[in-house]
Amino acid sequence: MGCTASKVEQEDTVRRCKERRRHMKEAVASRQQLASAHADYLRSLRLTAAALSRFAQGHPSLAVSHHTAPVLLTTAAPALAPTPTPPPPSSTASSSLPPPTPLLPKHQQAPPPPPPTQSHQPPPPVAVRAPRGGPRRLKVPHILSDSSVASPARSSFRKPVVGTPSSSSAWDWENFYPPSPPDSEFFDRRKADLEEANRLRELEEEEKARGYLHPHHLKEEDEVDDDDDEREEEMHCGGWEDDDDHYASTTTSETRSEEGEMGNRSECGFAARSEYGGTAPSEYAAAPLPLPLRRRDERSEAGDSSSTVTAAAEMRMVIRHRTLAEIVAAIEEYFVKAAEAGNGVSELLEASRAQLDRNFRQLKKTVYHSNSLLSSLSSTWTSKPPLAVRYKLDTNALEMESMEGKSHGSTLERLLAWEKKLYQEVKARESVKIEHEKKLSTLQSLEYRGRDSTKLDKTKASINKLQSLIIVTSQAATTTSSAIVRVRDNELAPQLVELCFALLSMWRSMNHFHEIQNEIVQQVRGLVDNSMAESTSDLHRLATRDLEAAVSAWHSNFNRLIKYQRDYIRALYGWLKLTLFQVDSNIPQEAYTSLISRELTTFCDEWKQALDRLPDASASEAIKSFVNVVHVIYTKQAEEMKIKKRTETYSKELEKKTNSLRAIEKKYYQSYSMVGLGLPGSGRDGIESHSFDARDPLAEKKTEIAQCRRKVEDEMTRHAKAVEVTRSMTLNNIQTGLPGMFQAIAGFSGTVVEALDVVCRRAGSVR
Repeated sequence: MGCTASKVEQEDTVRRCKERRRHMKEAVASRQQLASAHADYLRSLRLTAAALSRFAQGHPSLAVSHHTAPVLLTTAAPALAPTPTPPPPSSTASSSLPPPTPLLPKHQQAPPPPPPTQSHQPPPPVAVRAPRGGPRRLKVPHILSDSSVASPARSSFRKPVVGTPSSSSAWDWENFYPPSPPDSEFFDRRKADLEEANRLRELEEEEKARGYLHPHHLKEEDEVDDDDDEREEEMHCGGWEDDDDHYASTTTSETRSEEGEMGNRSECGFAARSEYGGTAPSEYAAAPLPLPLRRRDERSEAGDSSSTVTAAAEMRMVIRHRTLAEIVAAIEEYFVKAAEAGNGVSELLEASRAQLDRNFRQLKKTVYHSNSLLSSLSSTWTSKPPLAVRYKLDTNALEMESMEGKSHGSTLERLLAWEKKLYQEVKARESVKIEHEKKLSTLQSLEYRGRDSTKLDKTKASINKLQSLIIVTSQAATTTSSAIVRVRDNELAPQLVELCFALLSMWRSMNHFHEIQNEIVQQVRGLVDNSMAESTSDLHRLATRDLEAAVSAWHSNFNRLIKYQRDYIRALYGWLKLTLFQVDSNIPQEAYTSLISRELTTFCDEWKQALDRLPDASASEAIKSFVNVVHVIYTKQAEEMKIKKRTETYSKELEKKTNSLRAIEKKYYQSYSMVGLGLPGSGRDGIESHSFDARDPLAEKKTEIAQCRRKVEDEMTRHAKAVEVTRSMTLNNIQTGLPGMFQAIAGFSGTVVEALDVVCRRAGSVR
C-alpha cells in the first residue's frame, strides 16, 4: 500500500497539483501578512511624524539662518490628467467672432497685481477655468505680436455675457459651443467697434509722435471713455511693462492686422481665457508672491502661425520656515497625507478591522441574557454580560454577498479550498488508474495461463468497477478545475489589476508628498543653535527615545511591506504558471490556457520582475542610518544626563558640608567667621576677653569643602562641555540625517511609480 501511495505522489499531475496547492497556500498567507505590513507601514508614518514633531518642539533654539534659501513647493495634485488644448484660432475664425463683452466700470475693477520684482523671467500668462458668472478677472501680461515687439503691455478686465455659451469665450468658442446666428445688432456694433478702433489708432499715433508710449484700450459697444479713463487703464497695466520682451508671442502680422480691424478685442483678455472659455480666477492675483508657472503648450514644428498658452498644471509657492519646529510641522502634514494615500490599498487588502467585520455579515449573532433574548445582526452589547453567544449562518446574506462581488481575500480563500479539493480528486484518480493498470496486468496473466475462470470473472468485474471510478474521479477533477479557471479569469484577474493600479496611485501620491518633504527638509542645512547652553531634560531624552523607536518601526515595516509584496506576487505567479498546464489529458489545452490566463500570467511575471528590481536596500539603509543618528543623539544625551546627575550629587554634598560648618560656627562661636578659634564664653564679656588660638580646629572641614567645591566646579565644566557637545551633535546629525533619509525615500517611491506604471500598461490586455 505504501508503494502505491509513493507511486501516486510521483505522478506529474499529482505533483503539479500539490505545487499549485502550496503556491496558493503561500499566496493566502502572504496576502494576510501584506495587509498587516501595509497597515503597520501607514501607522508608522503617522507615529514617525508625531515623534519627530515632539523631538523638534524640545529644541526651540534651533532656528533657520536668514541666509538659507526659501523652498519652492508645488501645490498641485500629484496625478493630474493633462487638459486637452484647443487648436489656435484661424484668420477666418477670428474675423467672424462675436463682439467682445463690455468693460467693467472703474469702481468694480480689482486692483492690479504687484509688478514682478525678481530678476528671472516673469511668468507666462495664466489660463485656468473660472466660474462663468464671476465678476472679477485677473490681469495678465499682454502677448505681443512679432510686428510690435516694442509695444507696451496691455490689459483689460472682462465681464462675460451670461446670455449664450458662445459669448463666454473670446477666441475658441466654435470648438466647444455652436455659435448662434448674428442679428442686425451685431453688425451695428461691429461697425461702431471699427470706428472706435480707428479713432484709438489715431490717438496712439499722436501719442507716439510726442514720444510717449501708451497702451491703447479696447472699447465695447456703446461705452466710450475719455482721456482720463484711458490713462487710468494704463496705470492698471503698467505693472507688466518691466519685462515686455518676455511676453512677446509668435502671432503673425496677419493676426495683428485682423486685430486692428477688431480693435475691441483685448489681447490681455485673450491670454487670460482658459481652454473652456473662462478666465483666470482672482485668487491667483491675491497670492502673496507672484510665482512662475510652466508653459505647457509650445509652438508646433510645422510652422503654426500662432502660439497657444495655457494654464500651468501646477502652482508653485515660496515657503520659508523659521525654526526646526516649523519645518517638522510641515513635514508632519505630508506624512499624514502620505498615510491617507494608502487607504485605497488597505480596503483592497482588507487591512482594517471594519473591513474584516464586513466579511461576517452572513453570520447572525444571537446573544442570550438572563432576562431576555436579543437577536441582532450588529455587535451592540447591553450593559449586562451575556450568558451565551451563538452564531448562525444567514444564507440570504451569502446570496447578497455573491451578487455584490467577492473581496480579494475571499477569492484567494476559495481558490485555496478548490486547490485542496482538486489535489485530493486528482490523487484519487491517479491511484484508481494505478490500481486499474494492476488489474489489467492480472487479467492478462490469467488469460494467458487459462486457469480458474472464477478468478478471471472477478478480475473483469473489478476492472469494470475501476473504470467507473476513473470516470467519476475524472469528472470531479474536471469540474473542480473548471471552477478554478472560472474564478481565476472572472474574479482574480480584475482584482489583481485593480490592486496594481491602487498601488500605483498610492506610490504616486506618496512620491509627490515625499518630494515635497525632501524640498522642505533641505532647510535644516541652514539651522543654527541660538542657545548652546540649554541643558537636556528628561522630556528631551524621552522624545529622542520615542523618535528612535518610531523610525526603527518605520524601517522594520518598510522592509516587511516590500518583502511580503514580493512573496505575494511570486506565489501568485508560481500558481498561475502551473494553472496553464492541463489536469486531465482528455481535455484540450485551450480550456486551461485562455487569453486572459496567458495575459494574467505575463502581467504577474512583469510585476514580479519589477518588484525584484526595486532598489529598496538603499531606502532601507537611509532609514536605518537615521535610526543610528538618533541613537547617537540619545547616547550623548544619556552621557550629559549622567554628568548632570553627578554634578547635582556633588553640589548637594558641598551644600551639606557648608551648612554643617556654618552650624558649628554659629553654635560655638556665635559667628560665621572662618578664621581663628574663640574660647567658650568669650563672646559676651567684651573685646578684652576675646582670645584666638594659633590653630584652626575646623581647617580639615574647610579643606574638605574646598576639595568638594573643586569637584563641583570640574563637574560643572564637564557638564557645560557635554551640553555643548550634545547640542552640536544634535544639530549636525539632524542636518545630515534628515535630508538623506527623505531624499532616499523620495527616490525609491519615484522608482516604484516608474516600475508599476510599466506593469499597469500591461494590464490593458488582462482587462
